[in-house]
Amino acid sequence: MDSVVSATIEVTLKKLLAIATEEFNLVWGFKQDLANLTDSLLSVKAVLEDAERRQVTDEAVKLWLKKLEDVAYDADDVLDEIKYENLRRTVQIRNQMKPKVCLYFSFYTPLAFLWKMAHKIKNINVNLKRINDKADRRGFERRVAESAPSRPLVKETDAITADPVFVGRQNDESKFVEKITGRINEVFPVLLIVGMGGIGKTTLACRIFNHPHTETHFDERIWVCVSENFDVSTILKSILESLKETSHGDSRQAVMDTLREKLKDKRCLLVLDDLWNEKPEDWDDLKNTLMGVEPNKGNVISVTTRNESVASIVNPHNWYNLEKLSEDDCWSIIKAKAFEGGDIPEHFQTIGKAIAQQCRGSPLASKTMGAVLRGKEIDEWISIQEIGPSIIEGDQNSVIQVLKISFDRLPSSSLKECFAYCSIFPKDADIKREWLIQLWMSEGFLTDNQGFDMETIGNKFFNILFQSSFLQEPVNDKYGKIKCCKMHDLVHDLSCSVSKSKKFIIEKDHTREDIPQFRHLTILEESTPEITKEKASYVRTLVSKSSVACKNFQDFKHLRTLVLCNAGIKDCPTSIGKLIHLRCLDVSNNEITTVPSSVCKLYNLPTFKTIDCYLEQLPEKLQDLTSLRHLYYCPNEDFPMPPQIRRLSCLQTLQFFNVSDKEGCRIEELGHLNNLRGKMEIRNVELVNSTAEAKKANLSGKTTTMKLKFCWRNTNEGNTTYESVSESDTRNENVLESNIHDQSVLEGLQPHPNLRIIGIEGFRGKNFPLWTMKMLKLDKLIKIELRN
Repeated sequence: MDSVVSATIEVTLKKLLAIATEEFNLVWGFKQDLANLTDSLLSVKAVLEDAERRQVTDEAVKLWLKKLEDVAYDADDVLDEIKYENLRRTVQIRNQMKPKVCLYFSFYTPLAFLWKMAHKIKNINVNLKRINDKADRRGFERRVAESAPSRPLVKETDAITADPVFVGRQNDESKFVEKITGRINEVFPVLLIVGMGGIGKTTLACRIFNHPHTETHFDERIWVCVSENFDVSTILKSILESLKETSHGDSRQAVMDTLREKLKDKRCLLVLDDLWNEKPEDWDDLKNTLMGVEPNKGNVISVTTRNESVASIVNPHNWYNLEKLSEDDCWSIIKAKAFEGGDIPEHFQTIGKAIAQQCRGSPLASKTMGAVLRGKEIDEWISIQEIGPSIIEGDQNSVIQVLKISFDRLPSSSLKECFAYCSIFPKDADIKREWLIQLWMSEGFLTDNQGFDMETIGNKFFNILFQSSFLQEPVNDKYGKIKCCKMHDLVHDLSCSVSKSKKFIIEKDHTREDIPQFRHLTILEESTPEITKEKASYVRTLVSKSSVACKNFQDFKHLRTLVLCNAGIKDCPTSIGKLIHLRCLDVSNNEITTVPSSVCKLYNLPTFKTIDCYLEQLPEKLQDLTSLRHLYYCPNEDFPMPPQIRRLSCLQTLQFFNVSDKEGCRIEELGHLNNLRGKMEIRNVELVNSTAEAKKANLSGKTTTMKLKFCWRNTNEGNTTYESVSESDTRNENVLESNIHDQSVLEGLQPHPNLRIIGIEGFRGKNFPLWTMKMLKLDKLIKIELRN
């Protein structure tokens, strides 16, 4: 049984308290029903701590918790239906022109809906009463939760840098750098770093990879994370991606030809991180293929693995066994994380060293434990130290148990849900920060009663998980903020463990009977067994690589997240419009040319992605998606904007805006979108008529837009035909007119002083506007890009 039942209840309670304050609930008469539901959930929440502790040894308690969680999800679905109906009516009333029709929608429809919702809530309350009665009979200890002290939010724009703590491995680093740079007379020798999970193999390999001697010795350094899915063709393509190259075809031979061309006469280091495959023939295939690509002396392969059987296959004679850290080194790591270089009170020393001993030489456990202890009083240190002896059962198991202590002490139930949800990513996957936060948002984990928006809460949660060493290997953007990261294998195992009742992956040879009821479902195979309607209605996250699974979307009626990237679909099913709970829709990397208008009925939808498709346009009524916050679509400069995008007042991500002279598609539409953040490119600026019109975009009021690019299209570019004198004079007059026009328009596009990067392309003016002469006001500007 997973350990996030209390988190599910907590998330549902937050939603309930938020929705109960909405004015429309009072109009519809849900006040008493919702009050009863709140009381029931608060009552059952009081016994959860004791119940979750007992479930470890009591199967009946485990079953009781499972039923409770199902009812909590039912309550969440009902609350979501109420919210959806309110949004639907708001949009329809706004779109109606005749008052009589408005009256119809505002009066008659809610009566039927009111009865339906009241019936559902009463059923949920009946079920919760039964659950509470069973809790009383079992004698669970009731505990009223104390409200936790509020912590300051980590600002969304705060940059978190890579973990600087590297202790006890300096000698290992020097020895291994000497090994890999000293093999100049061998052809692709294989050097291994072997050790248990969490011992620091990848960290050491990364330090070696980026060591100055390594950088100067090798012409090319390539890093490939292999993990459990060993496929030679995939590895070759990953090598190509690491070199930032693309092949002339998808075949293995085409990839090899491109690699051979790129690596000719170069000395290379190839790191294969986290190797698991135990088939000698697979390894021989890879090694022989690499020899065929570049057989020069001096090339080196470095492999990390925790599996000694793998090490014996790869190179039975040349291992580098990574030993455990000493207790003093573990204590040094804990001190660095817990006190961040500050003074350490004497009474913390003895307890801290005892905790360091329980980390069993693992730097991962030490970092995680240090993060847990940060800011804690001595009694909490003692409490954690007293847990230690009961969890030490074996080296690797003890590391996971230390990680579990850190999980148990995450500061909120919602954050625990966010961590558990990370299990939907494959091992060693690159986890993009913005995408992860949008997924959390779609599942409802980022609710808050203090007035912060969901993205701010999501960034706070991301930062906490990173500081707790649950997220590692950061890649920063140009502003110094983490844009991508990974999960350590053992952390991923913990994430799967605490969410094991919720996630299922359909792979080869699975039959219809093999598929249980799960909340988060991943389909990897095209030939997928049919999922029953009952099981489909249980699913809240569907990630599918199969076009077959796209036929019965209406069965997945409680879906929050639908990801169909690379699913091979050519038509976007109209049934998607029936998924009223949907919060995230991603149909990227498919051959779809249109999106059905039914998508515009997804009034709850905050994230909509159609990247790398063949879309000719977005639905005309996209304006009805009033909850939309993040919109990703085709970057083509001829792509027509949907009209009246100004109505999407919650919109934060709009990477491209193509100006048109059509009503509802002019630049003034941007003037109403004051929540835009990140980067945005405004194209076809030549269609803006004046300074006054440009000012209607209100770019100076967009405080969170970090990058702006303005693009003009010069229709006369490349014209080399001969002209008469009169034609030449006319053209010169047009050029002068264009110069003046572009200058005046750019004058009206003054950005906010928070801008970090500005780009200008195709500008025909002779002078830049006055606001560019006052660059001191743009004191955060780090880059100016000028083209044509």
